Amino acid sequence: MKKKIIICFCISFLHVSLQGQSTGWTDISKENMAKVFEQISNWYKQTTDYTVTVTHASFENHTTGIPYEKSTGYFKKEKENYHSFLLNVHTIQNLKYKIVLDSIEKTMMVSNINQSIWEVYMLEDYAYVLKSCKEIKMAAVQHDKRYRLIYNEGFPLEKYEFLMAADGSLKEVVMYYSKKVPKDENNPDSEMVKPRLSITFSAYKKGILGTGTNEFDEKNYFIKKGNKLVPTGKYKNYTLSDQRLKLD
Repeated sequence: MKKKIIICFCISFLHVSLQGQSTGWTDISKENMAKVFEQISNWYKQTTDYTVTVTHASFENHTTGIPYEKSTGYFKKEKENYHSFLLNVHTIQNLKYKIVLDSIEKTMMVSNINQSIWEVYMLEDYAYVLKSCKEIKMAAVQHDKRYRLIYNEGFPLEKYEFLMAADGSLKEVVMYYSKKVPKDENNPDSEMVKPRLSITFSAYKKGILGTGTNEFDEKNYFIKKGNKLVPTGKYKNYTLSDQRLKLD
């Protein structure tokens, strides 16, 4: 689930997602919730060309309004290619390779392509998140819909909320963790709190093509010498890890 959710892919004006005016909450069934997850997944599979700004914000508890850590990036899809910059890590995938660049650690990982990236909520994902639900609620927020999944004790999350636009795209995902952790990670004796993570998606633009940077071409990142991949250009000092299951 975690890997999907992250395409999943944010900016302050969209924080109305969980703060805006809404109608009252109504209960919905797990079967109907599964259909909502499928609708979201279909939007990301069927929308071929778009960009979206993605912001991760971490909060020390379930109610505080000021994040202690925030990171803004993006996700770009052009047909079967994509380029994301999330949590300071670039991921580029074309028809042959998936390339992950960590500019802080100066590392590059190359692996086989991952087609499941387009399955924002795969069947096993939402089967897992629905299995431990004790309540599922929905509220209308203007033209959007806000969903709240409440979990049984012992599940990693206490609540899972998201705001879905009328077209099936996501505007925000919020995870309320159930386990208490020290407020100061360097001081185990500090106050114990339950953190939450917000991922917002804003500034969607469709039909963005022909950027001219050829950013999906693997030759921008490495060259092949036999079966060996060698970092090139501005990445020549990176440490490359070849994780391909089958060498081409």
